[in-house]
Amino acid sequence: MNYRILLPVTLLCLGACSQPAQRSADTVYTNARIYTLDSQHNWAEAMAVTDGKIVAIGRADDVGAHTGETTIVHDLQGRMVIPGIHDTHIHPSDTGIQKQLQCSFLENQLDAALAALKDCLAGLEEGEWLRGGQWNEGLFIGAEEMPKEILDEIAPNNPVFLMDWSVHNGWVNSAALEIFGIDDDTPDPSGGVIVRDLETGEATGILYDNAAYEVRNKLPEYELEDRAKALAWSINEIMQYGVTTIKDALAATADMEAYALLDANNALPINIKTSLSWKSAWAKTHEDEIALIDARDDLASDRIDTDFAKIMLDGIPPTYTGATLEPYEPSEAFGDQWRGKLMLDPDELAADVVALDAKGLTIKIHATADRSVRVALDAFEAARGANGDSGLIHEVSHAELIHPDDIPRFAELNVAAEMCPMLWYPISGLDWEVWLGPDRKPWPIKALVESGALVIYGSDWNVVPTPNPWPAIESMVTRADPFSNGEKTLWPEQAIDLATAIKFFTHNGAIANKVGDSSGSLELDKDADFIVLDRQIFDIPITEVGETVVLMSVVGGQEIINKL
Repeated sequence: MNYRILLPVTLLCLGACSQPAQRSADTVYTNARIYTLDSQHNWAEAMAVTDGKIVAIGRADDVGAHTGETTIVHDLQGRMVIPGIHDTHIHPSDTGIQKQLQCSFLENQLDAALAALKDCLAGLEEGEWLRGGQWNEGLFIGAEEMPKEILDEIAPNNPVFLMDWSVHNGWVNSAALEIFGIDDDTPDPSGGVIVRDLETGEATGILYDNAAYEVRNKLPEYELEDRAKALAWSINEIMQYGVTTIKDALAATADMEAYALLDANNALPINIKTSLSWKSAWAKTHEDEIALIDARDDLASDRIDTDFAKIMLDGIPPTYTGATLEPYEPSEAFGDQWRGKLMLDPDELAADVVALDAKGLTIKIHATADRSVRVALDAFEAARGANGDSGLIHEVSHAELIHPDDIPRFAELNVAAEMCPMLWYPISGLDWEVWLGPDRKPWPIKALVESGALVIYGSDWNVVPTPNPWPAIESMVTRADPFSNGEKTLWPEQAIDLATAIKFFTHNGAIANKVGDSSGSLELDKDADFIVLDRQIFDIPITEVGETVVLMSVVGGQEIINKL
């Protein structure tokens, strides 16, 4: 599909936007097409930066007046510049550990997955844990053995724990089940499911949600230095795509220790927001979570903002663990009246949200289905009623399935709708109608925009295979697979235009990250957080936007990537 947005190329601030120069600018970027994302959608030709702030932006001749003997001048040769991208939902610590310290694979065929696991087993001693991922349910289609038995055959002498592609579910062998104390009679934990054989009731080796998270905490912890190196690897990967600010979507004590170590070594090139876990089985204990929140100011710095929290409320629709208002489509495993489960009682959730809001924490609630979304909004409404308007913009994470009656409530309650991950286009093996039927349509992005909601973006890497935001931007416009450029679309009536998508990823993300006054657009006195692109994204077919390459990335005036 050919797609072109024609915007008026109006240069902002005809000389009047530049403050009187006290001294020459540190850096001047000129001969550019700067999409400022200011309120007037202005464009500029040049920008001057001093001490990490934009001190002039507008016409090249005017900005040039800030050039002195020591000023570094970058001629961008007509390239496009936009504000840096805010990824408001990402898991860099866990991704780094998986990719650098564990057995990492993403295969669609069982034989290929087992071959990767065998290679990893060859490097382990007897009794040592085999850990990693990411598998998917499709591996077991047609298999005559239970998932645990498949692993027992290749790993008879090693316990195995593998997370799936969604990072919600675990695949373990018999040795791991024994270590975890799980047998056929073990009750399901709150917010989790021990999957069992439908005929015999035997545990199959698949653990959903909290059933996986709780036992994960019984695994040996990696050394701090190794965790910090893995985190640094992830951050380096993330920043290659123009992401200048991230929000770690679930940070426990171990994660914060790694951030603190990197921060102490001046090894955090991008801005970090951390959503501290609350009543999550991902954390060691709830007491540990309370202590971390109470000590969050000690971990904050110029690079790290710790005033965010994360609550898990349900699972995900593909495993029938998202909490729905109406039953899922009938299935052999769940029957015809299954609505999933909430991980927290609604009254308990509301009380927690009221208390955390009063502490000044912005709360992100994982809610993937329409009942959990409604309960999350009810909790935010309770906080507004109890505490007044704190000014905090809370978030519904993965706001994919929303009842139409609840769409207006996002704007009414000043709650952000986070679009995450990239599932708003057709993906092989993910069939929404199989789970939800033809009438419930997830990812109502356009409807949220029209309602006045603040819509934001999160990659959810490593649920998705890459932290690259550009395919996600493209697919929000096309509602088609950005990797195959296929013609099949998913709910195309919810498509948005490219300018709106870019606003989600920059301006809106900055607002949700509490830095809308200093980031998210390129304006006088704002932080010099911006990226230089290899193409004019408004002047090319939309199907080429997903292939955008970032040539330069600047955070606080410091160039962290320069491929020019």
